[in-house]
Amino acid sequence: MKEHKNGKRNWKRNLRVFFYAVLRKSRYLKGNHRTVFRLSLDALLVQLNLNQDFPFLFIAIFVGLTTGYLAVMFHDAILLFSSFLFGGADLLTSPYRYIILALIPALGGLFVGLYNAYVVKTRPGHGLASVIKAVAQNNGTIKKSHWFHKTVTSVMSIGTGGGGGREAPILQVGAAIGSTVGQLLKFSPDRTRTLLGCGAAAGLAAVFNAPIGGVMFAIEVILGDFSVKTFSPIVVAAVVGTVLSRSFLGSSPTFQVSPYTLVSNIELLFYFILGVLAGLSAVLFIKTYYAIEEWFLRIEKRYNIPVWMLPAIGGLLCGLICMWLPGLYGYSYSVVDSALRGEETWTGMISVYLLKPVVAGLSVGSGGSGGMFAPAMKMGAMLGGMFGKVVNMILPGMTAASGAYALVGMGALTAGIMRAPLTVILILFEVTGQYEIVLPIMFAAVTSTLVARVAYRHSMETYVLEKEGVRVGYGIALSVAENISVLDVMRTDFIKFMDVTRVEKVLEVFHNTPESNFLVTNEENQFVGMIRLEEMSILLRDGTFAGLIAEDVVKKEVPVLYDSSKLDEALKFFEVADYTNVLPVISKRSGKLLGIVRQEEAFSYYRKQMNLYGSDTVEPARPL
Repeated sequence: MKEHKNGKRNWKRNLRVFFYAVLRKSRYLKGNHRTVFRLSLDALLVQLNLNQDFPFLFIAIFVGLTTGYLAVMFHDAILLFSSFLFGGADLLTSPYRYIILALIPALGGLFVGLYNAYVVKTRPGHGLASVIKAVAQNNGTIKKSHWFHKTVTSVMSIGTGGGGGREAPILQVGAAIGSTVGQLLKFSPDRTRTLLGCGAAAGLAAVFNAPIGGVMFAIEVILGDFSVKTFSPIVVAAVVGTVLSRSFLGSSPTFQVSPYTLVSNIELLFYFILGVLAGLSAVLFIKTYYAIEEWFLRIEKRYNIPVWMLPAIGGLLCGLICMWLPGLYGYSYSVVDSALRGEETWTGMISVYLLKPVVAGLSVGSGGSGGMFAPAMKMGAMLGGMFGKVVNMILPGMTAASGAYALVGMGALTAGIMRAPLTVILILFEVTGQYEIVLPIMFAAVTSTLVARVAYRHSMETYVLEKEGVRVGYGIALSVAENISVLDVMRTDFIKFMDVTRVEKVLEVFHNTPESNFLVTNEENQFVGMIRLEEMSILLRDGTFAGLIAEDVVKKEVPVLYDSSKLDEALKFFEVADYTNVLPVISKRSGKLLGIVRQEEAFSYYRKQMNLYGSDTVEPARPL
């Protein structure tokens, strides 16, 4: 009986202790129910010997699933609209058929213009540029309703015959979903940006059936962050998005191509020439597109045209061109498939090559919605197809079929426009399943990117960003960081050694301080080099350091900053040099060591400056 009473008392006591713990967490920690849940989850993870990255992967899975479902719905909605509208128009006789074919893109543009004017109430953003800006300047924050509005306008614009592609819009939708999830869960800016990258990777992977390419695009173009903590959740999201997309849309490659091989080594010369032509064509594409977009802005101001009318005008002009060349429609890849089989005519290839950037500019540059992946791939396939036919006529037995050159040209021109050769190489390998063509694609894509960068410093995204005063690189808003001196974030309290200091003394300090990088100077305080964790581990492992001095083990070839350097230079060093979290600051005149810049402090100062310049939306709303 006594034991029963003691058990009952213990049960009541345990219950009171539990409620007391909940009350203490909710009252004294001044949190809400999310805070209490997160603290409890953290305690559970500690007991299970897991870290916080584990539950974050489940959030990435959710983002990948949601984006994958939307990609499937996106694909089916565009197919439904285009089949119904253009299939019905094909049943009509001339001249009614041509009138309807011209009016369908105009009506789609009118819907998009009215939707943006009266529902969204802002001008549409500049596609991927706005996502990159959100990462670099707005802590990964995208307006929470952006994914829905982008889905509606893109489906209508592309499904009614607009010249843009569906790949970039679903990428933007996925990025907006990831950002929204990060905001709702009150994640830190770093994790919000990572979730944005998860959504972008899942969207591109799902629509292209290319998970590796989706991951690389998110890392190479969107985030500029190759760290493991960013890479893992993005991979998970891309894989989940691709698996879900394959379960509905099938697992076959996007493009069906014949087996291609490198017939002879002399072909590499031709692929190099094709890369040069693709780089110059990429510049032509970018300049043509933005010239048309700026033309629409000029006529809007000159003739006082309502902003909602511009997409309708662009759609009408687009329809007048596309009704004669159906391969220019954004929803169709038939002209690309024809070029890859070597069956496209010279007239078709020349027409699509010259008019695709024009059609894209008319439909998207006027205020419609769509991406530049598909237009760039079509223009590149036509360039490669034409080039392949020429070299086949010159050296018929020593070159591959024109379809191989169409495939390489498609990748090379896209790489030149996006300035993302790694992404394009991986995507083309995945969407074709042709390993043999990877070497020519690598050669031509890198050549195209270098030529395009030399000929014109802007990519498709950075042109509009720099017009707004935003320079980006490595996921950083360089336009802000380049105006901040490293002296503003430099520290003068740090541990340093003379070059004649004995190694035993260095190891003693290493054991008694949390520092892992030590600077070394000579008697005149001139910078000699750095003893890094790598050198320390060798000394500790070897044990034969007796009699050595700091100068014997110092690493002299390390990146340094000068008193005239700006913060953008420091941030770029930290992004590409993972082996150090400290950079020395040296006087340019005397070579003397002035101080150090720590990685965490540099990025913290940069983020604070971003809070002064950033905004809460994808990009500043432009008035109607």
